[in-house]
Amino acid sequence: MPVWIVAVQWLSRSVLVLLFILSIWSVATMLRSFRLLNKASGPSRNFDAEMTKISQWIDTSQWDPFKEWAAKEETLHAGTARVLMQTQSHEPIQVDRAVKSHLSLERARLEQGLTILATLGANAPFIGLFGTVLGIIQAFGALGSHQNSAADIMSGISEALIATAVGLFVAIPAVVAFNVFSRKLRVLVVKSEALKDLYLSKIRGN
Repeated sequence: MPVWIVAVQWLSRSVLVLLFILSIWSVATMLRSFRLLNKASGPSRNFDAEMTKISQWIDTSQWDPFKEWAAKEETLHAGTARVLMQTQSHEPIQVDRAVKSHLSLERARLEQGLTILATLGANAPFIGLFGTVLGIIQAFGALGSHQNSAADIMSGISEALIATAVGLFVAIPAVVAFNVFSRKLRVLVVKSEALKDLYLSKIRGN
Protein backbone atom coordinates (compact mmCIF):
# COMPACT_ATOMS: atom_id res chain seq x y z
CA MET A 1 0.00 0.00 0.00
CA PRO A 2 1.39 3.45 -0.87
CA VAL A 3 2.93 5.40 1.98
CA TRP A 4 0.57 8.35 1.54
CA ILE A 5 -2.46 6.10 2.05
CA VAL A 6 -0.97 4.77 5.28
CA ALA A 7 -0.26 8.36 6.39
CA VAL A 8 -3.85 9.44 5.66
CA GLN A 9 -5.13 6.39 7.54
CA TRP A 10 -3.16 7.29 10.66
CA LEU A 11 -4.18 10.93 10.35
CA SER A 12 -7.87 9.99 10.23
CA ARG A 13 -7.42 7.81 13.30
CA SER A 14 -5.67 10.71 15.01
CA VAL A 15 -8.78 12.81 14.39
CA LEU A 16 -10.86 10.22 16.24
CA VAL A 17 -8.42 10.30 19.15
CA LEU A 18 -8.64 14.12 19.16
CA LEU A 19 -12.44 13.98 19.22
CA PHE A 20 -12.31 11.54 22.13
CA ILE A 21 -10.05 13.95 24.06
CA LEU A 22 -12.37 16.86 23.22
CA SER A 23 -15.36 14.88 24.48
CA ILE A 24 -13.63 14.38 27.85
CA TRP A 25 -12.72 18.07 27.95
CA SER A 26 -16.32 18.99 27.13
CA VAL A 27 -17.76 16.85 29.93
CA ALA A 28 -15.20 18.19 32.43
CA THR A 29 -16.04 21.76 31.41
CA MET A 30 -19.78 21.09 31.77
CA LEU A 31 -19.30 19.72 35.29
CA ARG A 32 -17.09 22.67 36.29
CA SER A 33 -19.57 25.24 34.91
CA PHE A 34 -22.46 23.42 36.57
CA ARG A 35 -20.73 23.59 39.96
CA LEU A 36 -19.77 27.25 39.57
CA LEU A 37 -23.26 28.35 38.48
CA ASN A 38 -24.95 26.28 41.18
CA LYS A 39 -22.74 27.91 43.79
CA ALA A 40 -23.47 31.34 42.33
CA SER A 41 -27.24 30.73 42.29
CA GLY A 42 -27.44 28.99 45.68
CA PRO A 43 -29.97 26.34 46.71
CA SER A 44 -33.19 26.12 44.77
CA ARG A 45 -35.83 28.35 46.36
CA ASN A 46 -38.36 31.06 45.62
CA PHE A 47 -36.38 34.14 44.62
CA ASP A 48 -39.48 36.35 44.73
CA ALA A 49 -40.05 35.48 48.39
CA GLU A 50 -36.39 36.16 49.15
CA MET A 51 -36.51 39.52 47.37
CA THR A 52 -39.65 40.43 49.32
CA LYS A 53 -37.78 39.81 52.57
CA ILE A 54 -34.75 41.77 51.37
CA SER A 55 -36.99 44.59 50.18
CA GLN A 56 -38.53 44.83 53.64
CA TRP A 57 -35.09 45.04 55.22
CA ILE A 58 -34.01 47.79 52.84
CA ASP A 59 -37.27 49.77 53.09
CA THR A 60 -37.16 49.72 56.88
CA SER A 61 -33.37 50.24 57.01
CA GLN A 62 -32.83 46.93 58.84
CA TRP A 63 -29.21 46.67 57.81
CA ASP A 64 -28.15 44.12 60.44
CA PRO A 65 -30.21 41.20 59.07
CA PHE A 66 -29.33 42.34 55.55
CA LYS A 67 -25.61 42.22 56.37
CA GLU A 68 -26.05 38.88 58.12
CA TRP A 69 -27.77 37.38 55.10
CA ALA A 70 -25.13 38.75 52.72
CA ALA A 71 -22.27 37.44 54.88
CA LYS A 72 -23.50 33.85 55.11
CA GLU A 73 -24.57 33.41 51.47
CA GLU A 74 -22.14 32.64 48.62
CA THR A 75 -24.49 33.50 45.78
CA LEU A 76 -23.86 36.14 43.14
CA HIS A 77 -26.58 38.46 44.46
CA ALA A 78 -25.31 38.05 48.04
CA GLY A 79 -21.87 39.08 46.77
CA THR A 80 -23.54 42.09 45.20
CA ALA A 81 -25.12 42.90 48.57
CA ARG A 82 -21.69 42.79 50.19
CA VAL A 83 -20.38 45.23 47.59
CA LEU A 84 -23.33 47.54 48.31
CA MET A 85 -22.62 47.51 52.02
CA GLN A 86 -18.85 47.92 51.61
CA THR A 87 -19.05 50.87 49.20
CA GLN A 88 -17.81 53.92 51.07
CA SER A 89 -19.83 56.42 49.08
CA HIS A 90 -23.63 56.50 49.08
CA GLU A 91 -23.73 58.37 45.79
CA PRO A 92 -25.92 56.35 43.39
CA ILE A 93 -23.39 56.71 40.55
CA GLN A 94 -20.53 55.41 42.70
CA VAL A 95 -22.61 52.51 43.99
CA ASP A 96 -23.73 51.64 40.46
CA ARG A 97 -20.11 51.63 39.22
CA ALA A 98 -18.96 49.45 42.11
CA VAL A 99 -21.68 46.87 41.42
CA LYS A 100 -21.05 46.93 37.65
CA SER A 101 -17.34 46.30 38.28
CA HIS A 102 -18.16 43.40 40.61
CA LEU A 103 -20.63 41.85 38.18
CA SER A 104 -18.23 42.24 35.24
CA LEU A 105 -15.48 40.36 37.09
CA GLU A 106 -17.84 37.64 38.29
CA ARG A 107 -19.38 37.24 34.86
CA ALA A 108 -15.94 36.89 33.27
CA ARG A 109 -15.09 34.19 35.82
CA LEU A 110 -18.32 32.28 35.26
CA GLU A 111 -18.15 32.60 31.46
CA GLN A 112 -14.77 30.88 31.10
CA GLY A 113 -16.32 27.43 30.71
CA LEU A 114 -19.06 28.77 28.44
CA THR A 115 -16.48 30.02 25.94
CA ILE A 116 -14.96 26.53 25.77
CA LEU A 117 -18.38 24.92 25.25
CA ALA A 118 -19.26 27.39 22.51
CA THR A 119 -15.96 26.71 20.75
CA LEU A 120 -16.39 22.95 20.95
CA GLY A 121 -19.99 23.14 19.80
CA ALA A 122 -19.03 25.23 16.78
CA ASN A 123 -15.92 23.33 15.69
CA ALA A 124 -16.32 19.67 16.69
CA PRO A 125 -18.57 18.86 13.66
CA PHE A 126 -15.94 20.27 11.29
CA ILE A 127 -13.20 18.24 12.96
CA GLY A 128 -15.37 15.13 12.55
CA LEU A 129 -16.04 16.04 8.91
CA PHE A 130 -12.31 16.44 8.35
CA GLY A 131 -11.78 12.91 9.71
CA THR A 132 -14.50 11.60 7.41
CA VAL A 133 -12.92 13.24 4.36
CA LEU A 134 -9.57 11.71 5.24
CA GLY A 135 -11.19 8.28 5.63
CA ILE A 136 -12.87 8.56 2.23
CA ILE A 137 -9.60 9.67 0.61
CA GLN A 138 -7.91 6.64 2.13
CA ALA A 139 -10.67 4.30 0.93
CA PHE A 140 -10.62 5.55 -2.67
CA GLY A 141 -6.83 5.65 -2.64
CA ALA A 142 -6.78 1.99 -1.69
CA LEU A 143 -9.35 1.25 -4.42
CA GLY A 144 -7.21 3.03 -7.01
CA SER A 145 -4.13 1.05 -6.02
CA HIS A 146 -6.12 -2.22 -6.25
CA GLN A 147 -5.10 -3.14 -2.70
CA ASN A 148 -8.62 -3.87 -1.45
CA SER A 149 -11.89 -5.34 -2.66
CA ALA A 150 -15.04 -3.32 -3.15
CA ALA A 151 -16.44 -4.71 0.11
CA ASP A 152 -13.37 -3.52 1.99
CA ILE A 153 -13.71 -0.09 0.42
CA MET A 154 -17.35 0.24 1.48
CA SER A 155 -16.41 -0.89 4.96
CA GLY A 156 -13.69 1.77 5.04
CA ILE A 157 -16.15 4.48 3.97
CA SER A 158 -18.63 3.45 6.67
CA GLU A 159 -15.85 3.62 9.25
CA ALA A 160 -14.89 7.06 7.95
CA LEU A 161 -18.42 8.32 8.61
CA ILE A 162 -17.94 7.47 12.29
CA ALA A 163 -15.78 10.59 12.64
CA THR A 164 -18.70 12.82 11.62
CA ALA A 165 -21.00 11.03 14.06
CA VAL A 166 -18.48 11.43 16.88
CA GLY A 167 -18.06 15.12 16.02
CA LEU A 168 -21.81 15.65 16.33
CA PHE A 169 -21.83 13.61 19.55
CA VAL A 170 -19.31 16.07 21.01
CA ALA A 171 -20.93 19.21 19.61
CA ILE A 172 -24.62 18.72 20.41
CA PRO A 173 -24.29 18.32 24.23
CA ALA A 174 -21.81 21.22 24.28
CA VAL A 175 -24.27 23.52 22.46
CA VAL A 176 -27.18 22.47 24.72
CA ALA A 177 -25.08 23.00 27.86
CA PHE A 178 -23.89 26.39 26.56
CA ASN A 179 -27.48 27.57 26.01
CA VAL A 180 -28.68 26.33 29.41
CA PHE A 181 -25.73 27.78 31.32
CA SER A 182 -25.87 31.10 29.44
CA ARG A 183 -29.51 31.54 30.35
CA LYS A 184 -28.80 30.69 33.98
CA LEU A 185 -25.98 33.25 34.08
CA ARG A 186 -28.23 35.93 32.59
CA VAL A 187 -30.85 35.23 35.26
CA LEU A 188 -28.22 35.52 38.00
CA VAL A 189 -27.01 38.88 36.67
CA VAL A 190 -30.62 40.15 36.44
CA LYS A 191 -31.18 39.15 40.08
CA SER A 192 -28.08 41.04 41.17
CA GLU A 193 -29.04 44.12 39.17
CA ALA A 194 -32.55 43.99 40.67
CA LEU A 195 -31.01 43.99 44.15
CA LYS A 196 -28.76 46.93 43.22
CA ASP A 197 -31.73 48.93 41.86
CA LEU A 198 -33.71 48.20 45.02
CA TYR A 199 -30.86 49.51 47.15
CA LEU A 200 -30.39 52.60 44.97
CA SER A 201 -34.10 53.40 45.20
CA LYS A 202 -33.74 53.49 48.99
CA ILE A 203 -30.70 55.80 48.73
CA ARG A 204 -32.51 58.17 46.38
CA GLY A 205 -35.54 58.12 48.66
CA ASN A 206 -33.40 59.31 51.53
